[in-house]
Amino acid sequence: MIRLAWRGAFAFATLDRPQARNALDDAMLQGLADACAAVAANAGARALVIRGAGGHFCAGGDFARFKQLMATSLPAEGLDPIAGVNRAFGALLETLASLEVPTVAVVEGAAMGGGVGLAAVCDFVLAAADARFATPEVTLGLPPAQIAPFVALRLGEAKAKRLLLTGETLDAAAADALGLVDAVAADPVALEALLEARLAAFGRAEPKALRETKRLLVAQRDSPRVAVLDAAALAFARCLRGGAPLEGMAAFAERRAAGWVVGP
Repeated sequence: MIRLAWRGAFAFATLDRPQARNALDDAMLQGLADACAAVAANAGARALVIRGAGGHFCAGGDFARFKQLMATSLPAEGLDPIAGVNRAFGALLETLASLEVPTVAVVEGAAMGGGVGLAAVCDFVLAAADARFATPEVTLGLPPAQIAPFVALRLGEAKAKRLLLTGETLDAAAADALGLVDAVAADPVALEALLEARLAAFGRAEPKALRETKRLLVAQRDSPRVAVLDAAALAFARCLRGGAPLEGMAAFAERRAAGWVVGP
């Protein structure tokens, strides 16, 4: 299951299936999709944090589910149900990658396969010193089908090959050096401090400006540069005419917090 909790403007989605190291089943995928929808619908939301219960982030897909599907016959017509289940995970990754508020993955323990994919689509990845990252799919006879494009987007193709084509396990420091992780904490207290500092930064951002910036960053992945710049000009005008920059500039001049600032 997914536990969604709010602390003011900040949403926390916890993967809560510790007996399976938070492996993703259908209910978990739906819960994450519901969490994304709730955050998207909340105009005051500043960020979504994803982490795992029980000392692990996510062990990837639930192979018990795939074993069940393997025991079924290939349908004479239509999509193979295995492909449908796999593609549903990709749809969730697309949703997370395009969410209009910043996303933060807090990784402790194992992040394997699909767990690496979940981390890779988040805007920021904070890791405990004991975190381990691996995409072992090729060693199990499978391609890392839905996560590969997102891992490549984050790391670049050359670095993604190192991870995806070998099944190599990376500790937190190696994942940091590769670019999969943004910061590593020496202990649990330091990890929470890293998270609080990141959320405090989002809390200083004006909500509409934050979302407009995220939209532009998402749009530039697939849209022509001219179209992105045209959209950016309109976003800039909307924000300026909305009046918030007047408050921002006044707060800067008066050396005070702007009226929209919230704490984590």
